[in-house]
Amino acid sequence: MKTPLCLSLMSLTLLAGCGMLRNQNDPARAGQTVSVVNAMTWTNPLSGKRDGVRTSWPLAQLAGHEEIFPLAQIKDCPAKEGTQAVPCKWGVLSASRNITRYDYIAGGVVLDLGMAVDVHRRQQDRRRNFSTSMAIPTDVPALQYRKALQQGVALPYGKVYRIDFDYGLRFEICARRLDKNGRALDDCDIPYI
Repeated sequence: MKTPLCLSLMSLTLLAGCGMLRNQNDPARAGQTVSVVNAMTWTNPLSGKRDGVRTSWPLAQLAGHEEIFPLAQIKDCPAKEGTQAVPCKWGVLSASRNITRYDYIAGGVVLDLGMAVDVHRRQQDRRRNFSTSMAIPTDVPALQYRKALQQGVALPYGKVYRIDFDYGLRFEICARRLDKNGRALDDCDIPYI
């Protein structure tokens, strides 16, 4: 009776050890780490230039991580109808990105990406040590737009994945490997803003 118990304990020990092995595609096996660069951008309503937020996060911190981008004003100016000018509509953008799961694949990573974009007359952002709000005056025509998506995304290292939304809103994400000194081994063509 002692032999089967010993074999069972040994089997559990072997299985536990197998669970500790790294994914064969994990860059940590070569002394590297992975970071994810992402950006939420829009056209600045006053300057007409591209505006937005660009951030970079260690991939290991992203499972279950939500990033809430700062509130921003946007506008949409339709073309003239006949000889009469149509007033521009303004809105306040609230956007967030969520990564619920990731895994290493040959030459990159795959992750479950969630995006939420909400444009309305007024928005609030309340967090533990931070609170802000923004509103468009009631006499100004307002935009209303809402889009939420959840999708699996494969990111080859150094390749930018892009999602375009209405009103010139754009989300871009890219994965890159870093050496043991923190130097990027892959280029992510997402400009600083």
